[in-house]
Parts: sequence; structure tokens; C-alpha cells
Amino acid sequence: MNTTLIQGLNEKILQAKVNAIDVRPFQFPTYFPLRQVNAFNWKTLTNQKFGHNVAADIAADNASVGRKRRPIFQSASGDLPRLAISREMRRSEIKDYQVALALAGDIYARELVQYWADDVEYCFTGVQAELEYIAWALLSNGGKLSFTPTNNAYMATEFDLDYDVDPAQLIKNSTSWATAASADAIGDFRKAIEEGKKINSSIRHAFMSLSTFYKYVSTAQIIKACASYLDNATGIAQTPDITAVNAMLKKQAWLNGIQIHVIDIDVTRELSDGTQTMGNPFADNVVVFSEVPVLGSTQYGLLKDSAQNVIRAERAHTVVKKYSEPEPLKEITIGEADALPVLDTAYKNIYMNVAATSW
Repeated sequence: MNTTLIQGLNEKILQAKVNAIDVRPFQFPTYFPLRQVNAFNWKTLTNQKFGHNVAADIAADNASVGRKRRPIFQSASGDLPRLAISREMRRSEIKDYQVALALAGDIYARELVQYWADDVEYCFTGVQAELEYIAWALLSNGGKLSFTPTNNAYMATEFDLDYDVDPAQLIKNSTSWATAASADAIGDFRKAIEEGKKINSSIRHAFMSLSTFYKYVSTAQIIKACASYLDNATGIAQTPDITAVNAMLKKQAWLNGIQIHVIDIDVTRELSDGTQTMGNPFADNVVVFSEVPVLGSTQYGLLKDSAQNVIRAERAHTVVKKYSEPEPLKEITIGEADALPVLDTAYKNIYMNVAATSW
């Protein structure tokens, strides 16, 4: 392991590049905010499993006060997995870099910076993409997620996740939203709220993928509910957008002012054979109902190391490293994190299949 082959590159420059990477396209930090933990393991916040608003009793002045039961808590926990991705410049690419360096005469020329900066951004964003995938795939599958050759380049079954939520939280609607003419989309929301009450959860938020949202707003019921009186009278009502739908839902009686959150993100995965797939990790035809908009936290630990000849940059939970190897000659970039999105609301959510199919 040798120092980087990129002339003039040091930890200060690498850190500046990592700090400048745009993370706004990623949605998981909004709903699973970052939280550093002391040990390399994760744990959900404890969740009460029965009534949290227990009334006091009338007691005589000189009588002792009766003791109420302490709430039963349920939580999930495990080890933080290591998320890692790497890229390398091979000998032929290093030749191209050295020729460009000789012609440019300036080690900070834009085209030279791209030789190493593209790999840094690729590895940094690769870590965020994996966290994005885990967060939404876990949520939309009812708190379960297995790692297989189809969603992970390497077998890592020891990190399979199963929150073991109550089967009563996994429900379905009666008419698929794909049946636009007769689907009862508003009634389905009402059903979820009623099921939430049974587990002492006051549902106010609904999460779904973009494709599921399109089915929702394409139902005749939602189009009519969002249209004005004149639109309905003239028959020119159109498919509403998210703003119109949420405004309509706020006015609906018995819906708690529920609001929809659309998860619109694509994650690209490269498997061990080099093939790539891309898609939204949030499952289609699933809506997850929650009390709160913040669903959990992205818990992480930072492993300190002092490996010689490795330059390193940190940004919150993510570490980026660069070094070279002499035989065969190559420049290596690694992005890694000991981190995991943790679903704190697992036992207070309602998970609905809106294709009228059982879980």
C-alpha cells in the first residue's frame, strides 16, 4: 500500500471535495436523520405497546396512590453493517493521467481533477445510495429485508433484517387502486387510521412510491374530490398533483389532516457479474401510514485507523480513502460507512397493500 499517485492530492483537498458533494437528491436523511452511536450496534427507540394516555384516579387525601403498570416496550437491535464501495484507476488509466498532467502543466487543472474527483464522488454517493435503498426497502416491506445476490453483490445474510411487526399491522384494501373507476382511495386511508387506533397510533402521514401515488391520483374518487365544483359540472377535472391532493386530504373529515409523502428516488445496483439494475427501492402498491414524518434514524459509528500512506476524509457517517498499490499498478478509492437506517416507528406503523393482495 503506497501513497496516492495523484500529484498534489492531500487530505485537505480530499476533504474539500467530499464536503462539496451535493447530497440533496437523497431522501433518507430527511426521514431517517443521522445519529452517531457509541458502539457499533443499532437499536430502535422503545415503543409503548398499549395506551399512553392513562387517566389519573380520584384519591382520598390520606390514602396511598395506586401504582399503574409500567408500559411494555418492544425494540429491535443488531450490529451495524459495513457498507463499502470502491473504484480503481488501472495502469492504462494512470498512463492517460500522466500524459494529461504533462500537457496541462498545472496539477489543479479541471481535467486533471476529474481523474480523481469523479471516483471520490462515485464512492461517496454509492454509500448514500445503499442507505437510501435499505431505508425504503425495509419500510415498504413491513420491516423485513433480506440481502441476496439480487440486491447485494456479496452474501451477507447475517445482516438480514426482521422487525417482527404484529401481523395485525399488515393490512390490505378491498379494491385495488389500479381499478380507478371503483377504488375507494379515501376510504382506504380511513381504514388505515382506524387500524392505527387499535395499536394506539394516531396516523397522520402516508408514504408511497411515485408509481403508487400516480395510481392514487388517477382514481375517479380522488380526481373528483380534488376538482372544483365548476370542473365537476363541466366534466373537465384533471389528475391532481401532490399539493392539491394534500390540500384536499386536510379538509376530509375523520382523516386527521393526513398528508402524503412521495418517495421518488432511483437506486442503481451493480451485481458481481457486472450487470446493473435501477429502480425505486420503495415497493409498488404499498402505503405505509405513520404517526410522525420522521420514521427513525440512520445510526452510525466511526472506525478510526491510522494506516500509513492512506489519505482519508470524513463527512458525518461516510469515510473516503485513497491510496495506490505497486503491483499491479493502480490507484484505489474506497467509500465506506458502518451505518444503518433504523425504523423506530416499526411497531406504530400500519402497512397497507393497495393492490387488494394479502402480505
